[in-house]
Amino acid sequence: MKIKTIVLLVLTAAVLIQPASACDVEPYSRDDVVFFGDSTTAHMKLRGGVDEARVWSGQANTVLFSSVNDICPVYFADENRSLSLADAVSEKRPAILVITLGVSGGAGMVPEHKFKSIYKEMIDTVRSFSPDTVLFVQSILPLSDKSRKHFKLLTKEAVEEANGWIKQVCEDEDVCFIDTYPLLCDGDGYLKKIYQNDEYMHLTRRAYEVILDNVYKTVEENINRR
Repeated sequence: MKIKTIVLLVLTAAVLIQPASACDVEPYSRDDVVFFGDSTTAHMKLRGGVDEARVWSGQANTVLFSSVNDICPVYFADENRSLSLADAVSEKRPAILVITLGVSGGAGMVPEHKFKSIYKEMIDTVRSFSPDTVLFVQSILPLSDKSRKHFKLLTKEAVEEANGWIKQVCEDEDVCFIDTYPLLCDGDGYLKKIYQNDEYMHLTRRAYEVILDNVYKTVEENINRR
């Protein structure tokens, strides 16, 4: 009986010291969700109604994907300073971080191996410098059909391919992938006209309503599930 009791205690302890995941941490409110990304994320402040403190992007309201791990891509306007991703998460310790990157300097321009390695390094950085942060990665969002006039390498096919790479990295790294892309697409795979704010990939208020609803729903489902 004593041996069985000891074994039971050891097994119980092993379960208790397992690291937290998105499925067993305490529930958070929506106000604890921080968004990090390029211009489509930066515009959440104006058109999405998200508080500026919860929207991380670069000083020019964008982030170049290919160099995100080599520069200071997070600009805090109220403090007038730019930080590396490592310093930003280490200092601010966001409860939940949603990354949406890969359209600016990524899809159509960076080969698969490099693209995946950049995403993996971002994930490793967040986990290393803010281990209590629950990380989510959102798909790249659709392009306007008019974007064909402006882009050569950045095409809807390139975006679809890159989203497949992002999803694979998320599966490999055990990160929840938020697939918002199909919710904004028309039948041809382009951004629906009601969501087009310009001829590139920028979004209307109605688009952000869809995006935020999907993000918050996915986050809550994963965090509140026991």
